[in-house]
Amino acid sequence: MFARQFSRSMSASMLFWACSFILFTVPTGSPAAEPLPLKYNWEKGQQYVYRVKIEVSMEEYAETLSGIQQYDVTESDADSISVRCTGSLNSVTKRKSRRILVPPMRMQLHSPFAGLSGNFSGAFEQHEIKLNRLGEIDTIKGSSLLPYLLGHLSQINLIPLSPEGERSWAESEKSKISVISTDRFTSPLRGPNVEKTLGAKKTTDYKIVKQEGDLVTVEVKYSYRTVSMIDDSGPEVELSGSGTIQFEQEQGCIQNLSLNYKLIKRSENITQKIPISISSTLLSGDELAKLRADQKAAMAKHAADVKKREEAARFEIPENIDGELKAILTDLATNNVLKRKAALQKLSQMQPEQENRAISSILIRILKSKDISVVQDASRALTAWSTKEDIPAMTELLSEVNILGQENVMEAILKHETPEGVSAVAELLNNPVKAHHASKRLIEYGSGAEDAVLEQLDPDQFIVLVNVLRVLKEIGTAKSLKKIEEVTRTTTKNSFRFQAASTLKAIEARIN
Repeated sequence: MFARQFSRSMSASMLFWACSFILFTVPTGSPAAEPLPLKYNWEKGQQYVYRVKIEVSMEEYAETLSGIQQYDVTESDADSISVRCTGSLNSVTKRKSRRILVPPMRMQLHSPFAGLSGNFSGAFEQHEIKLNRLGEIDTIKGSSLLPYLLGHLSQINLIPLSPEGERSWAESEKSKISVISTDRFTSPLRGPNVEKTLGAKKTTDYKIVKQEGDLVTVEVKYSYRTVSMIDDSGPEVELSGSGTIQFEQEQGCIQNLSLNYKLIKRSENITQKIPISISSTLLSGDELAKLRADQKAAMAKHAADVKKREEAARFEIPENIDGELKAILTDLATNNVLKRKAALQKLSQMQPEQENRAISSILIRILKSKDISVVQDASRALTAWSTKEDIPAMTELLSEVNILGQENVMEAILKHETPEGVSAVAELLNNPVKAHHASKRLIEYGSGAEDAVLEQLDPDQFIVLVNVLRVLKEIGTAKSLKKIEEVTRTTTKNSFRFQAASTLKAIEARIN
């Protein structure tokens, strides 16, 4: 069911692909059970949109794949349905411990419809499925491959139904799993590095366990195992589990599902077990309307951002500048990204003999447009062309510019050695994302930043405290010693005393 056609699973060193060959339905219901015919009542023009969430628990980290999966019914008749499938899943990985983590290498594309298999062909073709009213798939065009041997995203919300309307039925499928080496990157041109192929069998048992009005609850038991065994431990690769699916009779579609699996890979020396949960819910009319409104707002914001970036590239070239500078600004005033980047790089390499606020204002305008394609180059150019009068505008930029330009904007501010500029950078020690770059720049600035850094000293804010003491350890003077010792006497925070001890020792050693 959930791993038809092609699937892939990931371990620390290997991937798996699966290929299915035979699909058939085996009636297993009791003759005494009253039939309950179910079918997909989809009609041309209808849309079915699901919110999908997949949670995977690895030993060192947890991964969550979540997003939207949509069916657009393009054709339908009494027997068959054709649907166009779209969707996207965002991947979020969280560590389970404070240890440094480098998750196993794998494609982190947001959309399975762009080829999660490592083959980019899926990005350039529509994903279409033709099936009958019982959910049995006739043809598939394109790919929506998911990791962890879970099959296609497009098939998560499709199950085969019993032709006889039985309350218990099953499907069985022969398959093959290819073990793919991850010792090298998979290339769309050379394809995957298949180490070996294993025969496998999939079975899915369905049983209707409840009916409330039009809502039918189906219990699911799933097993996907390789034929090859590892001694007496079990199959070399195994994905199995159970859950429930609720099918809405009037709409003729899955309303929601909740499934819990365990992916097991065995070898002679180790057994790796990976718990996986899958949930999917059909969006209501109100939820779908909100989704469409959010999508429309996102598109409008994107269009506004594009317009803002285009406007940032339109400016008057200052008069009374030499020919070389005029040629550079002419290239900067185009929409050609390569020309703009080259122009900004030339500006960053210059050493202006006199300040020119017209040029620094142009660079600030470009950075405010948040054009990620040139933010690094523009921020580097700003370090060469910024003026003291630009400090207010540049301090505003500190809260907006992304990681590519943060450090350069800080440098552009600090080079003018103004109290307000130093304070603006020191305040970033409170920002968990920007504190690292701020610490680095303040240490380079030296003891002149000491007063501004001491203003951020707060024994109740542990993360901020670590950042502040890190800087003071390098630039602190007797003034810092006095302040830290004063706080140490009055605070009840043991964490402060512990962190402050090494800072005091470092300052004392340096100034003595």
